Amino acid sequence: MIGEVLARGSLTRRIATRAVVVFGAVWLGALITRSLPHDQILVFPVGSTFPNATRFSASWRQAGDSEPRGGVTLSFSTPPPLQIRQHADVPNGNYLVSIEVVVPGASRAQQVLPEARENPQNAEVSRTGRGLQTNIERRVTLAGGETVVALAAGGL
Repeated sequence: MIGEVLARGSLTRRIATRAVVVFGAVWLGALITRSLPHDQILVFPVGSTFPNATRFSASWRQAGDSEPRGGVTLSFSTPPPLQIRQHADVPNGNYLVSIEVVVPGASRAQQVLPEARENPQNAEVSRTGRGLQTNIERRVTLAGGETVVALAAGGL
């Protein structure tokens, strides 16, 4: 039935109709693939910023989410690696990454990041029974591939 209608129409109308259908299919496909999970790699430069860290924890969630979409917690009995690479299978988009780092009992002045002094809403340092705990929040945009999550003031 549709074939008969298209056969009666002009060549220009048939080409325009096909172009609209193809464009709509491509647009719909792009919308669907954006919401599908992609392999993302989050890189945390822990050892270079916190060489004496004994515990590292990070979780990530999209704006509007009440629960994290993923996370990692690691404990170290030796100095931490310079970088922690964590794979996440989440859709592309903007995420809020919450990070906690515990450093054993050094003086508070040695462990407070410059950004905590300059911008206290981004980093918070508190004394726990395990040592000093630094809480950092970062906004990152994931678009597939690697994303470095800066832990020091000014980024990396």
